[in-house]
This record gives sequence, C-alpha cells and structure tokens, in this order.
Amino acid sequence: MERSYRHLRVDPVEDVFCVALKDTRLDEAEVYELADELLSLLNDRGCRKLVLALGPDSPDCLYSVFIAKILMLRRRLVELGGVMKLCSVSPHVKSVFEACQLTNYFDFLPDKTAALAALGKEASPS
Repeated sequence: MERSYRHLRVDPVEDVFCVALKDTRLDEAEVYELADELLSLLNDRGCRKLVLALGPDSPDCLYSVFIAKILMLRRRLVELGGVMKLCSVSPHVKSVFEACQLTNYFDFLPDKTAALAALGKEASPS
C-alpha cells in the first residue's frame, strides 16, 4: 500500500523517487517532520536515487534547520550507496546554499527532467 505523506509529493519513476514539497511554508516542527518523511523513503521504501525539487516556489522556513536536514539526508543516502539530485531550485534558495558554502555537496539541475536524465532515466508524462 502506498504511504501517504503530510509534507511530500512522491512520484516514483522506475527506481528513482521524485519528491516535491506539498507546502513551501514550514515551521521548525514541520521541517523535522519533513526530514522524517524523507528518511522513511530511504529506510522503509528502499530509496537509493532521490530527486528533490525545492521549487518552483522557494521554501519559506528556518533555512539553517532545513539545510541541516537536507545535509543529513544526503549523508545517509551516500552511506547507503545512493545519490541525490536537487532540482527546480530558485536563485534565492541557491544563494543560501552558496552562502553556506554547500554547493559542492549537491548536484543542482534545472528541473525533474534534467535530474532524471542525469540519473539515466526518462521523465514520465505528467
């Protein structure tokens, strides 16, 4: 049975989990819940290839907590032999990653189609 997520839209494309935020406005507690949902993709559903869309609208949240959770997710995914691509990242959000000197830790792609292509997959028609 497909799990329902409070904060995520999950669109599997073959073995890639394409994930987008349902709501861009998150308080601190919701950022923690979001992180738990993302980790459940790895731990409960076996996700090893993740495309995380952070747009087109910029997330409105505590960026320090949000970025810490994205870093933790990336680290856990790498430990499991997986890979993550970020896509649809607005210039504002990308500037936050740049200010934190984290752009070298992530692969930024313009959209889901480009992220899937980077993983050797084709986007399903939406």
